[in-house]
Amino acid sequence: MISRILIIAAGGILCYSKNFFGKSTSDLEADDDLISGFLTAISSFAQEIKGGDIKALNFRNFNFIYSYDNEFGCMFIIVTDIDDLEEEARPKVDLMKSEFIKRYSQNLKDFTGNVSEFQNFDDFIEENIFIPPKIILIGEVGVGKSTIMDLFPGQTVLELDEDLNEIIEKLIGVSGLENLKQFKLREIDLEELVNKSKLYRKLLDSVEIICIVSNSAASNLGRTRNLFNRLKPLVKKADFYIIANFQDLKESAFEPEKIEKAFEIKTYGFSAIKEDSKEKIYSIFTEMLKISIVEKLKARQYKES
Repeated sequence: MISRILIIAAGGILCYSKNFFGKSTSDLEADDDLISGFLTAISSFAQEIKGGDIKALNFRNFNFIYSYDNEFGCMFIIVTDIDDLEEEARPKVDLMKSEFIKRYSQNLKDFTGNVSEFQNFDDFIEENIFIPPKIILIGEVGVGKSTIMDLFPGQTVLELDEDLNEIIEKLIGVSGLENLKQFKLREIDLEELVNKSKLYRKLLDSVEIICIVSNSAASNLGRTRNLFNRLKPLVKKADFYIIANFQDLKESAFEPEKIEKAFEIKTYGFSAIKEDSKEKIYSIFTEMLKISIVEKLKARQYKES
């Protein structure tokens, strides 16, 4: 997850920054100035010893992904979570550099230290650079994954699997989570994900939230738990949640509290046939994103300070 953008002009002047989550503006300004000075010093040192341009710096909680422009002496930096794949962020850094130079080449040539002229770059950053977090719905056939997907309009065909079935991903808007405005939702059969984990390696390494969907019945929960125990060691960074679907079937559905205790995973009760099902699942996803993205990034930021 991209948490911060930094563009440093020649001479180490921070000419643009964007923070997606966390600290207040005053705290960020102080942090950004310190970070800018530190990164400029590191870059200068690397060039002094003829080590070439820095491509990335790895810290305990964050990665700093670099791109350097020789013509204007600018550094373009994206800060990501330590567990994020560099290959996802690298094209974004290059895109940011290309667009910034195209827009502001004359400003950079005549730069006097006035950074306000670069602030209208916000719109491009928010629309083109930020990578929405991914939520994948996993579970057996018939537990309600597709029903949940169908609650949200629109679809994008990503690819075809070995059986020529469409793999669908939806981009869904969300509000009330600071600068997080969208997330990607995708569904995958749990058994296929476990048995073909090598084919899904990139997804398992990059996804932020894995949501297990169950029909809340004993037989499904037993099989799901066995598959979950095989899947968990394969996941790099994602948080797990459970949607206990079919809660309207009182005779066969286990209560969410019992499922949560058995799996030791936060569990949400749900019934896809209720009139308010869309609002309910939307609020569930929003809470997941708040816990696993916004609050987690804030905690890491303050831990670093």
